[in-house]
Amino acid sequence: MPDGRLSFLGRLNRTPKHRLAGWAVLGYAGVVCAGALVGAQILLRARSRWVPGEFMPVVRRGNDVLLPFSRETLSRGVVGIMPLLPNKGHAVLGPPEREKALVRRTVQHERGVLPHGSLAWVSTFVYNGTPMQLGVAYEDVAVRTEVGDMPAWHIPAISESDGSGERDAVVIVIHGHGGHKAQGLRALPALRRSGAASLFVTFRNAHGAPRVGRGHLTLGDREAEDLTAALRWAAEAGYRRALLFGFSMGGNIVLSALRPQHGPLALPVPGVLLDSPALDWLDVARANGRRYHLPAFMAAHMAGVVKWLVTRFGGQNFAAVDQLAAAPTFTRPILLFHGDRDRTIPVTQSDALAAARPDLVEYHRVEGAKHIRCWNIDPQKYDSAVEEFVHRVLNTGTTPSFISSEEHPHA
Repeated sequence: MPDGRLSFLGRLNRTPKHRLAGWAVLGYAGVVCAGALVGAQILLRARSRWVPGEFMPVVRRGNDVLLPFSRETLSRGVVGIMPLLPNKGHAVLGPPEREKALVRRTVQHERGVLPHGSLAWVSTFVYNGTPMQLGVAYEDVAVRTEVGDMPAWHIPAISESDGSGERDAVVIVIHGHGGHKAQGLRALPALRRSGAASLFVTFRNAHGAPRVGRGHLTLGDREAEDLTAALRWAAEAGYRRALLFGFSMGGNIVLSALRPQHGPLALPVPGVLLDSPALDWLDVARANGRRYHLPAFMAAHMAGVVKWLVTRFGGQNFAAVDQLAAAPTFTRPILLFHGDRDRTIPVTQSDALAAARPDLVEYHRVEGAKHIRCWNIDPQKYDSAVEEFVHRVLNTGTTPSFISSEEHPHA
């Protein structure tokens, strides 16, 4: 007597092969389109209010902190921790060590108090506030753009504190997709020691910035106009040159701003710093399909649909933000960081850029680092590379030959 299973298999065997093939194609297309819709929405919209992290109780034993097992607390390298109750402070904790059912980390730097028994926010992003979390004074400023004012933090150079008013170089730091200005605060001490001022900026449709149209991102294309506006702000503030420092999508924004379609720049830009940059968005879509264990052919098809959807609804020109294709035209020295455990932006993109332009790129491929977590693995090495690069490009004695007066009419 056939059971339901055999009955089903019997009906399946009697179904014409062309009909089965049609159902398979429809099912495949449905999966691809559903995944592509989700992927396109992620690419087009990013307005997260909070810096990612986890909340947990703190056990304090002298200079050590014991925390529960979690994705953040077990992460390689350092993490940041901010107690919420009973009072606020901030600390940087060293690498993890397992202790029975807990994770032990040593306090490396502490501002305020991290008390025993407090409830705390723990994150590999380390900081979730303002430069005051590092004890650095700053001023809130607005970068005027054609779509509204972009909020920014301005940190004058240490040398400016003598009241002379002399301003030379500023490093303009721009965060990534779904990020916040706090994303770049890990590099602030190194930038301070380099002698340069800093301007931490955001861009349209990010949290805290003006919303434009439907709030869709263009993956670095139109956002580059907000960065060029930041260069104008710096020129009007008296700075004579600027370095650009981009994280993730911010790296694409930096490279897009330097391309000819965005016109002349308000200041000379003698160098660029990139951390885990998104250089090829179609490749990012493919890689994230593979991240969720899709076969390579399905991930490729899904990425193609994502590209079509993003172009259709966001008006995105993928060629305008394909920085690997544009690499032969780059002219400025680049300091590049990327972790080999990055599951968001494939490290192979930075490998390709470094291979294409060894004459310009100083590449730090960080073993064990996840997306935008290169600093966490070895803060001292990261900071040293940043300081040395800034000193090198700012102290060559002359303006690099690839910067022309036509390109920088306000310089």
